[in-house]
Amino acid sequence: MNGLAKISLLLVILLVSLSAYLRLAHSGIGCADWPECYGHIGETPSVSQPATSENAYKRMVEQANKPLAWATPLHRLVASVLGLLMVFLAFIALRRKKQRIISLVLLGLTVFLAVLGIRSGSLHNPAVVMGNLAGGFSMLGLLGWMVFSHSSKVQYGAPVIAHDGSGAVKNVGILAIIVLSMQIVLGGLTSANFAATSCQTLPDCHGSWLPGSALLTAFDLSRQHEVTPMGQAIGGEERLAIHKTHRIGAVITLAVILLAALIALRAGAHYRTTAIIILALVTLEFSVGIAAILTSLPISLAVAHNWLAGLMLLALLRLAAISR
Repeated sequence: MNGLAKISLLLVILLVSLSAYLRLAHSGIGCADWPECYGHIGETPSVSQPATSENAYKRMVEQANKPLAWATPLHRLVASVLGLLMVFLAFIALRRKKQRIISLVLLGLTVFLAVLGIRSGSLHNPAVVMGNLAGGFSMLGLLGWMVFSHSSKVQYGAPVIAHDGSGAVKNVGILAIIVLSMQIVLGGLTSANFAATSCQTLPDCHGSWLPGSALLTAFDLSRQHEVTPMGQAIGGEERLAIHKTHRIGAVITLAVILLAALIALRAGAHYRTTAIIILALVTLEFSVGIAAILTSLPISLAVAHNWLAGLMLLALLRLAAISR
């Protein structure tokens, strides 16, 4: 059962990366006319549009869709295999009466994401974007916990041997997981609002720091993006607000995760390897976020930002598992 969970975890890591790539590519990141094409989610203009504008837009769509020729079928293949593994995992868990709740939740998430995938071809609805992101990261976290909690029991025995400072490591580790999860949600909202390029200066956002009241609009998942006749998503101050909120969250997340890693290092050799991995990941993640802004957000860094967030979540879950 643990072997099946490990294979499923690897597939979910790949699926989260592919989902991020598809979402970002569909939004226009990495296209030939970047950044003018960012947020083009509407249909190609009709023949009534000027020929020059129509041809330019068609070229943009063709360029943006080239990478999707391999990513889309691979994403579907991985999702299909993962779905079958989740069915087997739930069946084995029910039969052995072990980790039944987690297995059934994973199966439910799989069905939820499969149904949501039917509507995920369009980025008009922020709720669909957030549903895909939240569901994928939830599966990542649950499978990670299933694997790490089992591995820690096998390695350290049951009951788990007590270590000095394990209580502090556990508490601050859980806090770091909560803060990182909130930051991942903020990152998803930044993407769903097409706000990745709203702030192009550091450390402030074009002279301002605080989000303002427009932030409430960015959190409204019930709305659909309106588009111009050229298919460009229409946005306002909420883009600046959610981007600034994500930046503030990044600083808080960095501080909390660094604290968790440093406490784990001081707690003894039992946590050292995991703590060092967490330090490396959080440093790399923060650096990639800064580099993405300074380099006008190439799609490689945008995808890496999502991928590193997933790895950091797994590392923190590993820390929480061995501190039990």
